[in-house]
Amino acid sequence: MPSTARSTPEHVQRTALALFAASGYDQVTVAAIARAAGVSHMTFFRHFPTKESVVVGDVFDPLIALAVAQQPEQHPPLRRAVDGLLGAMADPAAREHLGSEEFRLRIRLAASTPSLRAAVRAATQVTEDEIARALGAGGTAPRTARAAAGALMGAASAVLLDWAGGDDGTEAASALTRALQDLLRGAP
Repeated sequence: MPSTARSTPEHVQRTALALFAASGYDQVTVAAIARAAGVSHMTFFRHFPTKESVVVGDVFDPLIALAVAQQPEQHPPLRRAVDGLLGAMADPAAREHLGSEEFRLRIRLAASTPSLRAAVRAATQVTEDEIARALGAGGTAPRTARAAAGALMGAASAVLLDWAGGDDGTEAASALTRALQDLLRGAP
């Protein structure tokens, strides 16, 4: 069992991901995760509101909207959104998170588990809404803010799904950076 409250969610998540990898997401219960992690059922729910949140919850997402809000308002909305995401990825904790094997496994699970699709979409929608709000607060028209936020999240999701399915040694942050910068430049 983990020795500190801070390590408990990480321990529970690693345990859950190992169980999902071994038995399949749909076959593993919260009770099995708690038992294998050496915590109570209630401790699981104190850290993760749902079983799905072990896979789709992301500490990185709140940083994105904040970083978007800090982008120069004179830049076009899509550039502000992309630069915000890339700026958020510069955070050391975000880089560590994106570089972890747990992150790759979570993306692979989300991509390959039909029962997780609604939870993935809901989590993506929350981030997209926050990005649109950040752009709107900077003077971007609501519909344009929504389009830029949707374009960013759609592109980031497509890149991450492609990245998780491959094994070319590229880190998630590098794959995202390259693809999003190419998107802005209009590279082929």
